[in-house]
Amino acid sequence: MPLAAIKVSELAQVVWVSLLAGVGVILLFALVVLGSARSAEARRAGRDGAATAYAGAALLAFLVFGAVVVFGVQIMLAK
Repeated sequence: MPLAAIKVSELAQVVWVSLLAGVGVILLFALVVLGSARSAEARRAGRDGAATAYAGAALLAFLVFGAVVVFGVQIMLAK
């Protein structure tokens, strides 16, 4: 395969989209872990309102995380 057949713009697009998706998925799951940990801490401290808010944030981050993963798998299987 000749080197001239590679489109640099398409290769650059794959690189930046992969980096963005990778960092985004990692950040979403980090928010799940952070929200869960803060929720547990707040519950132990007797701050039920804060615990519920952190648990809700963790649940929301987990749902978005799951949707992104499903979307990524769907894209990979469609190609």
